[in-house]
Amino acid sequence: MSILGISLRQMQEQPLLPTIYLARHCKTAWNSEGRVQGTIDIELSPEGTHDAELNLPAIRELGIQQIICSTAKRAMQTATIYAQGLGVPLQSSHRYRELDHGEWEGQRIECLLSHPNSLYERWMKDPGAVLIPGSSETAFAAQQRILEGLRNISSTYRGKTVLLVGHKHILALLSCALKKYPLSQFKNEIIESTLPYKVSIERVQFDVPVLQVGHTSALKVESHS
Repeated sequence: MSILGISLRQMQEQPLLPTIYLARHCKTAWNSEGRVQGTIDIELSPEGTHDAELNLPAIRELGIQQIICSTAKRAMQTATIYAQGLGVPLQSSHRYRELDHGEWEGQRIECLLSHPNSLYERWMKDPGAVLIPGSSETAFAAQQRILEGLRNISSTYRGKTVLLVGHKHILALLSCALKKYPLSQFKNEIIESTLPYKVSIERVQFDVPVLQVGHTSALKVESHS
């Protein structure tokens, strides 16, 4: 027996992919102040905790069965509110942590943008072309890191509906990879909202080329400006 040329056996042998939603963590004091957080482990603010609770009714409608999150406090606290509210399991991994923003961490974004020929502004336009001063990883390495995490979700939670709670820059890097966009599209893929959004992984081959940490042959290394 076949359907559109595909045998029943072939259909049964096809790996069942999970349904995956992505969401940014809720607000911290540094978000309100317009500071770069990166790897700095900031907790949710009272406003952020309240926002996570307000998000629950919308998330409940998605049929989430598993929540995965970054190990950063702000993501863990957001995900814990969701997991407890839904009564579903929660797992965390360093793979989903925010990109290391090096010397920019703790600085106000408006100050970074005020520098003549702002390096931060140029990085936002194409993080694959500029290194963050003092960062331990390139944008390409961070992108590969979260792709490996997504590969693990896809193989571990087949057929389930999963919510991944992360950070806006690492999720934007993931979005570029899933859509096969160059990193020059990074800024357009940033989602400021903390509400979940669904992503398609049906044709993802997880084959994005990666530059290892410290490999700078394709990058422009500049001092902070």
